[in-house]
Amino acid sequence: MKRLMMGLGLAVCLGGAFEAHARRAPETLTLSGKQLLINGKPFTAKGVNYHPVPRTGPGNWPDDWTMNRAVVFSDFAKMKEMGANTIRVYVQYDRLFQNWDEQNDPSTDPGRVDPAVLANYRAVLDEADRQGIYVIMNYFLPTNADLRAGQQVKFNKDARTRHKLRFRNIINVFKNRTEFPMVLMWAFGNENNFDWNRGQMTAAAMFDFYGEAIREADQQADASHPYTVVLGDNPQLDIHNSSLLNRAPLVDVWSVNMYNTEQGFKNIIQGYPLNKPLLFTEFGYDACQHNQGCDFSNPEGRGTAEAQQHQAAFYKNRWENTMLPNLSARNANNKLLGGVVFEWNDEWWKDGSGPRDVHNTGGFSNANLGPDYFLNEEWFGLSTALTETQTTGRYYRSAFNQLKTMWTAPSLLSAGEAAEGTATRP
Repeated sequence: MKRLMMGLGLAVCLGGAFEAHARRAPETLTLSGKQLLINGKPFTAKGVNYHPVPRTGPGNWPDDWTMNRAVVFSDFAKMKEMGANTIRVYVQYDRLFQNWDEQNDPSTDPGRVDPAVLANYRAVLDEADRQGIYVIMNYFLPTNADLRAGQQVKFNKDARTRHKLRFRNIINVFKNRTEFPMVLMWAFGNENNFDWNRGQMTAAAMFDFYGEAIREADQQADASHPYTVVLGDNPQLDIHNSSLLNRAPLVDVWSVNMYNTEQGFKNIIQGYPLNKPLLFTEFGYDACQHNQGCDFSNPEGRGTAEAQQHQAAFYKNRWENTMLPNLSARNANNKLLGGVVFEWNDEWWKDGSGPRDVHNTGGFSNANLGPDYFLNEEWFGLSTALTETQTTGRYYRSAFNQLKTMWTAPSLLSAGEAAEGTATRP
């Protein structure tokens, strides 16, 4: 399947006032086999997952990545310095549509878009445009939703219908390429294929739902951007199961979150069966050695030098040994579109066993990732978390510099895959 998109650059909001920056010439985005082409040139996603939640508790901007423009603008500049050209973000539906906890029928939500929230989105997406950063817009599919037909009915709509509709509502706000030229693709769900995330649905039923949601979005909302579904790297290897994947034929790019060994990465790539791009929407390693204790010698929790070295070594190994050789931008027969690092900054809220304003040490075991085989949820950042009153001042770990070295290497830039998103626009 091939898709064609055209778009123009916009104005950027800096310091609260809009300043014009040069419009980009109309661009085309085409999916051709396992490659994504921008203006006819192969593209590689060098991305980061982005949720700049502060470390000091709820307050004014914890749940929406757009709410503190100064933080976002500063972060985008550093991402650009690192060589990143893509971010993956979740659209905070409740805030954008003023529909908290599904109090309103989602069919009426388009008339409730909050102008102030939308203005924030415009400003930060304009800044992404200026910095040459593309945006994967993700709809989060709750794991407690019963997505079987006829279940959890509200407003005469089952949960299955409501979540498909909410996804389309988001798309309809941001689909205009002239207004939002840096929107790269729509992402649906996050690891909902795991047994514990799909409730009573079978794997086949879950993929039927994926297919239904993407087909309806493509037909009723937008056919000009690619669609991806985000899978987890589960033991059943859904990403290798063509009979499951083909239940959702309008998915343009299949994505998977990867926390695995070097050979595990290679196996996923080698076994992927479709003639469509494969994207790693998460891959990462924490900056805490759980068996030795996390580093609390400074307020932000930088991580020991040794822990930072392990984190940086993970990215060097996975990028150079497993991802770079398999980029479709380097060879049209290769399968991998790129990868999205997890994540830009620490998130102190993720370990539910401790207070939100404390850098906690909880997480989960992972037999694939030594040396401690434990991933600490609140220590994945390439940088530390800010307080609510800060707009700059992150500490950048060794992994930031490692990725910068690899992602700005002349050999990568000259290969053609980084043709877009490499130069800041005036």
